Amino acid sequence: MKEYIVENNDKGRRLDKYLLKILNEASSSFVYKMLRKKNIVLNDKKASGNEVLNKGDNIKIYLSDETFNKFHKDASSNIYMTAFKTLKGIKVIDESPDHVIYYKPSGILSQRDNGNSLSLNEYHVGYLLDKKIITEDSLNKFKPSVCNRLDRNTDGLVICANNYESARILTGIIKDRTVKKYYKCTVEGKCELEGTFKAYLVKDNKTNKVTVSDKPFDNSKEIITAFKPLEYKDDKTVMEVDLITGKSHQIRAHLSYLGFPIVGDGKYGLKGLNNGQHLTCYKLVFDNNCQIKALSGRTITL
Repeated sequence: MKEYIVENNDKGRRLDKYLLKILNEASSSFVYKMLRKKNIVLNDKKASGNEVLNKGDNIKIYLSDETFNKFHKDASSNIYMTAFKTLKGIKVIDESPDHVIYYKPSGILSQRDNGNSLSLNEYHVGYLLDKKIITEDSLNKFKPSVCNRLDRNTDGLVICANNYESARILTGIIKDRTVKKYYKCTVEGKCELEGTFKAYLVKDNKTNKVTVSDKPFDNSKEIITAFKPLEYKDDKTVMEVDLITGKSHQIRAHLSYLGFPIVGDGKYGLKGLNNGQHLTCYKLVFDNNCQIKALSGRTITL
């Protein structure tokens, strides 16, 4: 028999999701079967799996060691500590027991792609392990993660959750846009665009490039971006950008479509010029009703 006490990191998680993190090699049908047969119980009572867990709840799994080991694979902290020790330039800007906001430099992925590159996501887990905010054992039940992503060559502020409840809240406010994200960029030419601009965008996953048009076209999605010029200098313009919708490469492609490519953008900018993309997520504004109390009503700025 294996016994688990629900910790703060997992409060608010459904029982079935919690169990699938522990029995991470099992199918959901196997987990539900074990619940029906009372081989898994919650607070010594039969459970259906859709119960929402509270801190201190007791979960018992009555499986033989052989069966348990067949369906449970330990998480390894090696990759996380490697990322924490080797990725350079990442800085903690703000943190609480529920979250960390990092500065991510250009050249580092927010989350791993199909290659072998380490990302901020692994760094964040390594940081929490190093600070003993989480344990290696807890990774089998919940893996902390980034909540908003920046392109590899975009630097700036990235919000990360430390536990399941904060992940639910933070991904929710990012999705419903109650946290506002502001960017600064430098574009080619004297750009006098000011206000909100709409267009339509579609991404080609094969080329990892998007196409923008002022009219809807096949599989396109509406994008909305607000621009404000801040400074003109040497045939270039520093712009503030309010990302109202958040699609892949939206700022870069939208500005390029409007005739003002970002300096150093090798994909949407001037051909052959890929010398450091001048695009930074520099400000996050949280509304007064944010459920993460440490962030409620705050503005975080680089």
